[in-house]
Amino acid sequence: MDLTLKKVHEIQLEMALEVKRICEKHNIKYSIIAGTLLGAIRHNGFIPWDDDLDIGMLRSEYEKFIEVCKYELKDDYFLQTWEFDSGFPLPIAKIRKNGTRFVEKNSSEASSHNGIFIDIFPFDNIPQRRIEQIFQNCSTYILMRMLLVRMNYKVWKDNEFTKKMLYRALKILSLPLSIEKIKSILHKLMIAYNEQPLQKVVNIGGAYGYNKETIKKEWLEELKEINFEGENLLAPVDSEGYLTYFYGDYMTPPPENARYNRHNIIEVYVEEDK
Repeated sequence: MDLTLKKVHEIQLEMALEVKRICEKHNIKYSIIAGTLLGAIRHNGFIPWDDDLDIGMLRSEYEKFIEVCKYELKDDYFLQTWEFDSGFPLPIAKIRKNGTRFVEKNSSEASSHNGIFIDIFPFDNIPQRRIEQIFQNCSTYILMRMLLVRMNYKVWKDNEFTKKMLYRALKILSLPLSIEKIKSILHKLMIAYNEQPLQKVVNIGGAYGYNKETIKKEWLEELKEINFEGENLLAPVDSEGYLTYFYGDYMTPPPENARYNRHNIIEVYVEEDK
């Protein structure tokens, strides 16, 4: 493994253990998800070529976690949400390591904190009716991208000229709305169905899109401890069902030419390297 990525993994695990400490102290349910859970099952820790760590919580647990972090989180770390970092456009939380840099190409021109991070995703109920799901999906997708372009995130590749023009047009169309208003509308749409007794939830801030990010609520409610880099972290009791849903034959690694990190990191710095 690349020594820089190994150091990033060490810091990410350190932050995950801080999340675990806070959650255990305050009886908050969390679970490792996505590629982090896949790594735990297939590699007993990080996927060797992966560069992030993902944790999920139902909205009620997530809101409790954010509140207690205000006074529980150690000074070594920064709780990044759009409430605490005015340059951050995402409807999720990140724990960042102070004194580090981990700069993604798409956010290199933004003003947000860019230390080494782990992701904390809130999961919200989805409506039962398909037409309402489509509306929630489309409206939140557009609003999130309005925030990204308004806050100087680059959401196109260098060779995607048409996409670049479309996003510039979206930025102009969004100007009558303040950034705070867009955030408010997005948040209301995300939590609109949380008071209803529904069995599926969605990670609207996730990377795989609304339909794929819709999962069984029980996967975040019925949890067990599993090994991750020699530590015990919580994961779905039905990790097999979760991973099969996301990845199919999840125990077979991808071919070597498909083993890459997806965050397109252009700068890494850790104070200890001085």
